[in-house]
Formats: sequence, structure tokens, C-alpha cells
Amino acid sequence: MKTVDARGELCPKPLIMAKNALGEIEKNDSLKILIDNEMSMKNVRRYLEDNGMSVDIRQSGKVYEFLVNKTGEITDTPAEDYCRVDTDLPVTGNYVIAIQKDKMGAGSDELGDILMKAFINTLPEADKQPGKLVFVNSGITFALKDSPVLKTLKRMEQDGVGIYVCGTCLDYFNKKDELGVGVVSNMYEIVEALTSAAKVVYP
Repeated sequence: MKTVDARGELCPKPLIMAKNALGEIEKNDSLKILIDNEMSMKNVRRYLEDNGMSVDIRQSGKVYEFLVNKTGEITDTPAEDYCRVDTDLPVTGNYVIAIQKDKMGAGSDELGDILMKAFINTLPEADKQPGKLVFVNSGITFALKDSPVLKTLKRMEQDGVGIYVCGTCLDYFNKKDELGVGVVSNMYEIVEALTSAAKVVYP
């Protein structure tokens, strides 16, 4: 596996190094990228995802390790265009979204399922993301490894959104071993999150 060591480098250098390395490997081959700067990590991740690459990010201390599969195509968009500053990145606000069920609204369960997934997948596009997401009861299914919105939630978590998943609920549904994102939370932490927020949204 080819490795790009961009530790110590600032944008646009890590982006350029990643783009060049992708051009040197074949379709569906893998690439490892090492970055130790959070801003560069977010910019490289955005570049890779926008170009259709399969990306898995692991963090060890201050180092982010990208495991990339070349599933997409390299575009002509200059890597420099992805170098954004903090003010251009999603901002979290002092509000909490509490996901209490796996459906949105009442009437059609099928429609409710579609609406809830669309709601979560659209959250990263909001001008101000929530400070925290709380998942309780059947809502915990969205935080599991097989969740259809797992990629979105992982991206939000990496952007600073706290994701709290009810531990009692995980135990009740026997799903604790299947948690895919966020932290296992207790009722005290959930109460603190809800009562300290300026606003709580229940979709």
C-alpha cells in the first residue's frame, strides 16, 4: 500500500500530495495518508469524498490516518480550491437535536423512514450545526454500524458535533456491540445535554 506522509505540512501541500499519489495508483487500489493538522485533515477528507473516494479515518494522538480506496475519479479541480479556513467550516451552535425514534412524523412508516434519513443527511449543510446529537429509544439505530446515515454522522463528529447514544437503550435492544459512531451515554449526561442547551429540536 502506498503511503503519503504529510505530517508537518500545511494546506495545500497535503492535498497536492494526496492528489498526486492517487494519480499514481490504479482504480480500487488503496492509499494511506498521514496528517497531523486538523484543518488539513478536514480539507483532504472533503476533497476525497467529493471525488468519490472511499475514506476511513482513524486518529492516534495528533495524527490522522486516512485509509483510502480509489473508487472515484480525480477531477481537474485544483487542490488549492479545497483549502478552507476555520470560518468556512461548519459551525456548531448551542442547540441539541434529540432523535427519539427511527421515523419522522406520523402516518406512513415508510415515508417517516425516508424523511428521517433525509433530515440527518441534510444536517451538515446547515449554516450552523447542532452542538450535540442525542439518540434514544429506537433512534439509536442511526448510530449503529449498519446505519444508512453512518457516514454523515461520522463526518459531523469529526467536525466537532458531540454524539451521545443512550446506553440503556443499547442494552435494551442488545445493540451495544454494534455501535458505529458516538459515545455510550447515561441519563445524567443526556439530561445535562438537553437542559444546558439554548434550544432542543425533536424531529
